[in-house]
Amino acid sequence: MERRGFWLISDLRARDATRTCGIVVVHGQQDRREALMALDLGANDLITRGADPEEMALRLRTQMRRKKESDQLKQTFDEGLRLATIDSLTGLYNRRYALPHLEKIAKESHENGQHFALMLVDIDRFKLVNDSYGHAVGDDVLVEVAHRMRDNLRGMDLVARFGGEEFLVCMPMTTLMEARAAAERLRAAICARPVAISADSTPITVSASIGLAMGGGIGGQAPKVSDLIAIADQALYGAKAEGRNQVALGSYAA
Repeated sequence: MERRGFWLISDLRARDATRTCGIVVVHGQQDRREALMALDLGANDLITRGADPEEMALRLRTQMRRKKESDQLKQTFDEGLRLATIDSLTGLYNRRYALPHLEKIAKESHENGQHFALMLVDIDRFKLVNDSYGHAVGDDVLVEVAHRMRDNLRGMDLVARFGGEEFLVCMPMTTLMEARAAAERLRAAICARPVAISADSTPITVSASIGLAMGGGIGGQAPKVSDLIAIADQALYGAKAEGRNQVALGSYAA
């Protein structure tokens, strides 16, 4: 077996698109050592040159079947992983994914001396929407609010459904000024126009209150993520108490 054949096997196994492909090596009877090396590099099976055509066909069909089974298993695993980390209604990340990711952002921000923003966003009087128009319309509201939040954040920002009508946003490498501007942008985008239409064609408009906390930076003891969430949550209650549809800054960042 030529050296370029070994290189080809290694290259196929190194690429994402071909890493799990079935590789069958046809070798001469005198090339047993090279054939074993091919197995070591990632070949799935060996066929001696001049073997019975029916045997060759059987071995190829076996590799095709194994590849199909492997792809199905990977698809099942990927779907399970997606269901474990994605909120099925809004398509945003869920709480299970958000908290470990937030811990990672907080750790990296403290090590790099960079600030990051943490927001809790809550739809105002959402229970009234459900009671007045039904839960199906309430779901439509959540989906549209999630869509507007995604559209008004950067690709690097984390946005997750944190529970019920509450969302969590984390913006890495963000100053306080940038965070306040982003929070106001989110608030304005949510209430700018109707988010759903009721069964009797009534346009439904909602607003949102936002609690903001800042983390990261240089020096000092980095606050725990749980503490930052508590600060943002307290700020959120403050925004509700002041009349809703506004952004409030947590005391830790002030």
